[in-house]
Amino acid sequence: MPTFIFSWRLIDYMGTIFYVYLGQDDPKKSTMKKLERYGLAIQIPLNKIYNKLYLTPYSDSFLINSHRKLFEEKGLVVVDGSWNRINTIENLKGKNGKKLPLLLPVNPVNYGKPGKLSSLEALAAALYIMGYSELAENVISKYSWAQNFIKTNIEPLNDYMKCTCDSDCIRVQGYYF
Repeated sequence: MPTFIFSWRLIDYMGTIFYVYLGQDDPKKSTMKKLERYGLAIQIPLNKIYNKLYLTPYSDSFLINSHRKLFEEKGLVVVDGSWNRINTIENLKGKNGKKLPLLLPVNPVNYGKPGKLSSLEALAAALYIMGYSELAENVISKYSWAQNFIKTNIEPLNDYMKCTCDSDCIRVQGYYF
């Protein structure tokens, strides 16, 4: 697969954003499918995540800023599915699964429920934590309802970006939540 480089190139960006679509929700409401139409994400099958950095709430370790190197080399995978059926990815196999620390969603379905981010919010949070704040802002700008996600979470996002290990994330998360 060729390396994917954004045409607008806001920053020196070489990582690829991938997503796995589980088909658990209305495809017209899939945030990742819309990002694909904008040329910002590439859909891949579930069995192609093995060596890539991927987001899962079932990981034992948090995503931190130093994971940006892995993102740049292997890409980042977001799983696009339903929170009501999250257990379908409980046994997801890969070597680079990371969870996000708690943040407040602004999506219409799970508004204000800590941690229940949409795929778009999870992607934006991951990019921001890894130091790609401009890219996170650009991704989130594709949805009118998402405009306040970063504003709502700016303080924890900035603090999570400074974390160097899981215990730092736990400490910061405890401070805000």
